Amino acid sequence: MSWEVINTKKIKCLCGKGTITQETIGDDWNRIEDKEPVIQCEECSKKYKIESKFMNPKPHHEYTIYYCVDKENPNSEKIKLDL
Repeated sequence: MSWEVINTKKIKCLCGKGTITQETIGDDWNRIEDKEPVIQCEECSKKYKIESKFMNPKPHHEYTIYYCVDKENPNSEKIKLDL
């Protein structure tokens, strides 16, 4: 009864030199969970952090929106990630 990676989503990072990766894991009981996205770019990981916003609009299904936020200026515009 262990969790294993069942899917990996990758998109280009904001500078285009690396990727932002998110893994989806599942277990033997058909539970599925999305892991937090990871910035796999040296430049972008120094400049940005990832924030999330959980949405649960009834009667629709729940989902999470992920954003890149400038670490030095967190009040600046958030950049929505297409994951």
